[in-house]
Amino acid sequence: MKTDVIILAAGIGSRLRPLTNNMPKTMIDVNGKSIIRRLMNQLSNSNDINIHIVAGYKQEVLNEFLKSNKDYKYNFIINEDYEITNNMYSLFLALNSLDNSDKNNLVIINADCVYDDRIVEEMLSSVESCIAIDENIFNDESMKVLLDDNKLVKKMSKSINKSEKSFVSMDIYNFNHQLKRELFVIISKYIEKGDLNSWTEVAIDELVQKGNKVKVRPFKNKWMEIDDLNDLKKAEEIFVC
Repeated sequence: MKTDVIILAAGIGSRLRPLTNNMPKTMIDVNGKSIIRRLMNQLSNSNDINIHIVAGYKQEVLNEFLKSNKDYKYNFIINEDYEITNNMYSLFLALNSLDNSDKNNLVIINADCVYDDRIVEEMLSSVESCIAIDENIFNDESMKVLLDDNKLVKKMSKSINKSEKSFVSMDIYNFNHQLKRELFVIISKYIEKGDLNSWTEVAIDELVQKGNKVKVRPFKNKWMEIDDLNDLKKAEEIFVC
């Protein structure tokens, strides 16, 4: 089974300045290895994936960096409107470039996260539609999921309160080919009505609220979303190599 992996890497990363003055934040080094290099190395361990990278801010710098490694195979998509759009629009551009009639699974990864190898490996190999969750933390800024009594995702939002059924999303998602098509339909409707500045997770929330079955995949492995310089410091304490 083939899997389309979409890496969302168009953002400016303003909270990481001055480090992002001349490069996108996915190229920021974490103890000598950039976020994107770590991720591409992890993905390159699989022969059954098609990698699609959506870039925007400093896209030419990112593309030159990726082209310098001849082992990386990827489709490069440019979001020319990165300054006025959000990552749902980037995802739309990627999905619109795919053959959505195929039976490839879909894995979505935000390019500002650093993951332990096992997380990426297990999310790629999942045969069920799922969202990676961290059972060990809960904070207000992170995207969160709320589960129903059958342990299926029934809501996704940053505003979900802490409870025994709510968990932090790790910003990596796997959807089977049916839900990939349904997600594209949902996102297309947002784009058609001119909503270009919403998060991908808004569409995922609508996907699950329509009754589509999406499970969670809990991990205790290390990971870090890097939004600012404090996050980068924490990531360098966690990922020492």
